[in-house]
Amino acid sequence: MRVIMVRGLILIGVLFLWFANQRGVQAAGQSSQEKIRVLVVTGGHGFEEEPFAALFAAIPDIAATHTTYPSVAEKLAPPLTKDFDVLVLYDMWAQGITPEQQAAFVALLNQGIGVVGLHHTLAAHQKWDEYTKILGGKFYTEERTIDEKTFPAGTAIHGQELQIHVADSDHPITRGLENFTIHDETYGGFHVEPGVHLLLSTDHPQNNREIAWTTAYGKSRVCYIQLGHDHFAYEHPSYRTLVARSIRWAAGKPADPQAEGIAIFNGKDLTGWIAEGNAHWEVTDGQLIGRQGPHNAPGDLFTEASYDDFELTVTYKIIWPANSGIWYRYQAPDRAYQADILEYQNPLAYSGTLYCPGKMFLAINEDPKLVDREGWNELRIRVVGDRHVIFLNGKKVADVRDGQFRNGRIGIQIHPGDEFAKMQINIQKMHLQKL
Repeated sequence: MRVIMVRGLILIGVLFLWFANQRGVQAAGQSSQEKIRVLVVTGGHGFEEEPFAALFAAIPDIAATHTTYPSVAEKLAPPLTKDFDVLVLYDMWAQGITPEQQAAFVALLNQGIGVVGLHHTLAAHQKWDEYTKILGGKFYTEERTIDEKTFPAGTAIHGQELQIHVADSDHPITRGLENFTIHDETYGGFHVEPGVHLLLSTDHPQNNREIAWTTAYGKSRVCYIQLGHDHFAYEHPSYRTLVARSIRWAAGKPADPQAEGIAIFNGKDLTGWIAEGNAHWEVTDGQLIGRQGPHNAPGDLFTEASYDDFELTVTYKIIWPANSGIWYRYQAPDRAYQADILEYQNPLAYSGTLYCPGKMFLAINEDPKLVDREGWNELRIRVVGDRHVIFLNGKKVADVRDGQFRNGRIGIQIHPGDEFAKMQINIQKMHLQKL
């Protein structure tokens, strides 16, 4: 950590949680053991309830709660974020909600809850124009004129075979997904907001080209998937993959928890990295090693590339006493964040503490037992929008919001000071997943 004034110059299981906390470093590529808390909203349209519920029950890392209109209308407000991470909207509520409920819904999205819209929710809230902006589109059930623009009534045809094409093969939701055929309902003539990010498309003559997209509203990530009329969709492997990944993505987690990501340190040399300052950096036996340079000289090692939303996993060990850390969204010495690797006394803070120049600590790890002072540790940094989450050896030690810097380089710091003359950081792995 570098201070500007220059300091120093739903049912996881108790046994499972205990085991996770005792393990220390988690297995490569493994995500947090926390389940994503999902509120599934229905109402206003019939559907096959049992196979629909089974769709969510088959996703091991979510805990789904099902609710319906009209009772849910009063709950869609900012306090909901205390209990849920993602809303899955599968309603076609035509009776509308009050202006006060609409304002509360918008306020909820300004808190940053994830949103996944499925199938007929595109036709929900017909007379609430803001819902069109929230979801990124609208299926109008009758012709509407809004701001002197006329929108036609959409068309829907059951029991069609749709050829689905992956429009963006690099997005976390669709990465690695193959084109597929699905038996589902077509939607034609619906409105799509400009600026949405297209994920899936079709060339079916009775359907819009757009099948799935992402957008943003307030602080919320939003994904809409047109598919999902009945069990033919619910049980389709590609559809199940899409729904699971969309929920994870909307929650700001890796969409594919099995993907390890890219190695930003290749284990061989410093390709892709730039040293600044006079610290000493080398690669030996597959490990990146950093220490002070001559006369206790400090320095930093930065990626050439910049990143915005990601999950970064760093496996490291350190020789104490030490003051180091992992920079991210680094733009300048006073414009960055850092996941600290240190032992600080005032205030008491240990590795995993989140530091921001000019603001000092945004979150503090006060538990020294989480640190393996002699062996390897795993630091995991997940940053999406303005939310920063840090795990040390599988234990969450920071979860805060700060939107000052939205992108920048990743780096490693070697702090100045005679007291850190023996400090050495060894890094075995640095893997990044774009979120």
